[in-house]
Amino acid sequence: MPRYRRYFEDNSWVFLTLVTADRRPWMRDANDKRLVLDSLRDAKRRYPFQHLGHVILDDHLHWMLIANGDSTIPDIVSAFKRGTCFTRRRAGKCWNSLWQRRYYDHILRHDHDFRCHIDYIHYNPVKHGYAAMACQYRWSSFHAWFARGHYDKTWGTSEPSHISGMNPE
Repeated sequence: MPRYRRYFEDNSWVFLTLVTADRRPWMRDANDKRLVLDSLRDAKRRYPFQHLGHVILDDHLHWMLIANGDSTIPDIVSAFKRGTCFTRRRAGKCWNSLWQRRYYDHILRHDHDFRCHIDYIHYNPVKHGYAAMACQYRWSSFHAWFARGHYDKTWGTSEPSHISGMNPE
């Protein structure tokens, strides 16, 4: 089996996609989505990082962050995955594997790349038919970005041209 090497510079913006094992939609339920958010918070307590954005769909998660200090992206992702398994197992709802072994990562190189990926995250529920506009979807960081003035309420009713055709999964 190949061993993948991941090279991250300190304080880099990183976009991640984590997919459930066999694309099982185990995050369909609101309680499971809350569990995923709790696991993100727990991973942050264990391995400090700056959380930039996220969206939780039924069978995958997009996440943007900056690793700080001694925290590495693989450590953070591993802690998050372990946390979701532990919490679901404690609730009696865990299979052998919740997540695909690997994950997609992309180091964001400049402001335009950052903006494209954060918009991709927030538009993703509309793209997949979960909502008619981004503000209607509860399980993303859209509302925090909206509160900071980065979006208006009607943003995401149609796909922004700068993310058209983007498929970073």
